[in-house]
Amino acid sequence: MLNFLSTRRGSLHRDDIVYISEECTETLRTYLKMRPQIEVENRFPLFYTDSRNRWSNGDVNRMFTYYKNKARITKQGGPHVFSRHTTATLMIANGCDCRIVKEILRHKDIHTTLRYAHVADKTKRNSYEQYLVL
Repeated sequence: MLNFLSTRRGSLHRDDIVYISEECTETLRTYLKMRPQIEVENRFPLFYTDSRNRWSNGDVNRMFTYYKNKARITKQGGPHVFSRHTTATLMIANGCDCRIVKEILRHKDIHTTLRYAHVADKTKRNSYEQYLVL
């Protein structure tokens, strides 16, 4: 089953599709059953603050940094790095075609996606052995 969220992103207010796992889908369903639906600024956001406001970018970054530190994650970067850069790098390192990653990230140019193609040595070795067959 294909699970995704439709979101609005950036100043251009373009629609995005964010693919999510079945586990994430079930967690969101549970969350939506428990939390009241609240209107904030004429919208019904998926997440809102305890004071019934929309999350600002600063709020999200502070919360993300707090939990990242609590988990003892020392890698630099905020939500954008972890949600896009890390995802793209892992997908490519695990053998996903760069063209698919390009489409998921909605890059206009494949060269933007190729920045994530710093593939792990293990992946290079496996591909070498898999595709160089005489």
